[in-house]
Amino acid sequence: MGATDATATADAGVDPALVDTIQRIEEGDVLVVNGDSRTWDVTDVVDRAIEDAADARESKRVCRLSCGASVFGLELVAYPDRHTASLHVLATEDWTEDGQVFEVHDVEILTQQVPWVVVTGGGDTYHFPDPQAAAFGEARPACGGGNHGASYRIVRSNTVRPTYSGCKDCLRHEKPVALESVTCPSCSKAICHGTVQGGAVGAVDGLSITCPRCGFEGVADVDGASGFVGVDDSTT
Repeated sequence: MGATDATATADAGVDPALVDTIQRIEEGDVLVVNGDSRTWDVTDVVDRAIEDAADARESKRVCRLSCGASVFGLELVAYPDRHTASLHVLATEDWTEDGQVFEVHDVEILTQQVPWVVVTGGGDTYHFPDPQAAAFGEARPACGGGNHGASYRIVRSNTVRPTYSGCKDCLRHEKPVALESVTCPSCSKAICHGTVQGGAVGAVDGLSITCPRCGFEGVADVDGASGFVGVDDSTT
C-alpha cells in the first residue's frame, strides 16, 4: 500500500461502486482491501452522523478491521457532493506502517455463503470442499491445507456457521458463485445447478454436456467456473 495524499483524495472523491461496497459491509464480513495480501476480519462497524454546521462532513462510517496483530480502520466519509475512503493504521506488526493513512481504491467482500463446507472433528475452521474430491464422495479442503492426516467430512454450512470461522485461503481464492440452472439447448431439460468455485470462475463460459433426455452433445452456455459443488445427478 502507498500512503495517500489526503487533499487530493478529498478533492476527487471515490467511485460510487466503492461507496456502495463499503456501505454494505457488516460485522463478521471478511475483506480484501486494495488487493493487499492481508485478509481482514470486520470486528465492528460504526455509522455516525456529523451535525456540526461548521464541519463540511455529513456522516462517516468506520469499519474496524483485524488481521493477526494488525488493526486498521476503514473510514468512509460523506460530503454533500462526494465521498472519501481511507484506511487508518491503528496497530500493526510492521513499524513502517505506524500512524499512516492509505488511500482506498478497492474493497472486496469475500463470499462466505456456500451450501456445503468441509470440517474436521475438534476443529473451529471450515473450508470450501474440493470439487474434484467431492465428485468421488471424498471430503478434502479446496485450499489443499488444513490439518494433514485429519479426517474431514462435508456438512451443511448452516450447521457450523457462525461458530466456525472460514479458512482465509478458501475465502480468498475459491471465489464461490451461485450457478443458475443450466438447461439443454435442444430440449430445455434442467442439467445442473448449485455453486461454482475456483480461481478462474470468470474464464469458463460453457459446460460440455450430454443430455440424458434427447441425447444432445455439445456446450451449454453458463457464467462458468473451474469447480463445482452441489450439481444434480443428471449432469454428465
